[in-house]
Amino acid sequence: GSRATTQQLRDLAEQATSTREPSPIIPQWLPAPTWLWRQWRGTIVREVLPCDVLVSTLWAVVVAAFFYCPGPHFVWRAGLTRHLIAVERVWSLASSLVSFILSFFLTQSYTFWREVYVVVRQVQGRLNDVGLLVASSVRRDDNGSYTPEADEFLRVLGRHVRLYNILLYASVTTRFAPLATPAGLTQLVQSGALLEDERSALLEASTGQNAVLLWLSAECFSALTRGQLAAGSASCKSGLSTVLLDKLTELRSTAASISDKLSGRMPLAYTQLVQILVDLFVLTSPFALIHSVGSRVPPLVGAVGAVVGTALVAFFHRSLLNLAKYLLDPFGNTELYRTKDSGISINVATILQETNLGSERWRISGQWVPRRARPPAGTEAALQAVEAEAASKVANNISVLHSSEGGADSRSKADAELETVQ
Repeated sequence: GSRATTQQLRDLAEQATSTREPSPIIPQWLPAPTWLWRQWRGTIVREVLPCDVLVSTLWAVVVAAFFYCPGPHFVWRAGLTRHLIAVERVWSLASSLVSFILSFFLTQSYTFWREVYVVVRQVQGRLNDVGLLVASSVRRDDNGSYTPEADEFLRVLGRHVRLYNILLYASVTTRFAPLATPAGLTQLVQSGALLEDERSALLEASTGQNAVLLWLSAECFSALTRGQLAAGSASCKSGLSTVLLDKLTELRSTAASISDKLSGRMPLAYTQLVQILVDLFVLTSPFALIHSVGSRVPPLVGAVGAVVGTALVAFFHRSLLNLAKYLLDPFGNTELYRTKDSGISINVATILQETNLGSERWRISGQWVPRRARPPAGTEAALQAVEAEAASKVANNISVLHSSEGGADSRSKADAELETVQ
């Protein structure tokens, strides 16, 4: 994050606060074989062919040239091929073991990737749940429109939902991590996603998205206390507060599980063992294939067969291994990808932009409600009369306290009570 330039921070803030959704969360595809065969971008073939298969093929060419290329000691070198029978037998026995372990490793990796994807969608769903509950329960006038205070509350809540989501993925991805730095927070202030006093509070607390989640909770329950949510019904307030509390605590636990899963994705010993098995299997492929193919055909044909066979073995095994490792990095946090737009990782920018849209979706959708969903005529006026009466009583109490010898402490408490009622 400290290495990000001002322009890079500006670009990241623009992506994080945008609502454009330029691309899907993962590349989409068609089931037609002809369409799949033509694809290059976003495939494991693009990641493997330029380097892994090429290196393995060149290694096979070197081995084949050693045994079959004319020159000094050609007869001795060609005669060594018959001693490769032991290598071929071990290679044949190991092929089943390597294929099984590699397939199981890929299955476990995809299961992990899928779990992370589901959690990402669950976090998005809980944020939408909070928006729906608040927008449907907020205070309205007799025409069914938001009151000015309720509309302001929904706008602030939506901004904090977006801010929470940005800081959450800044904490679990390297791409958006610079936005959690002081310079990144300053850029978010300039983008309108954050206020200056909120930036200072975040830097002082150093708890990132957890502080914003607390703000969301406090805002919701403060609105319940002030009558901006579920106004006029004690039972409705109680039910709504329970549901909101459940959704917010579920949001906290679900979001926290993302970093938990990433930190325990796969033991090092397991990954290293699979890497060594595949590397040794591909490395010994030319020797095994030279004996297997070369002992039955002319030397030139045997050499070509060994090279082509090694290329195929390397392509399939290294493709499976690299795909499994890519799936263990669902957000593309490491320098594993040779191409920047590999298309294998989850597109975090799309997640942020979808949530940005969702944070305003419910406020906009609830600006008009059917007649039966509106409060009864005169409800808003009655609520305002009750609030005015309560404020008048408190004001009278304050005037009595000010004229009495209650002292500064009593007057300050009365002032606080008046502010609460207002």
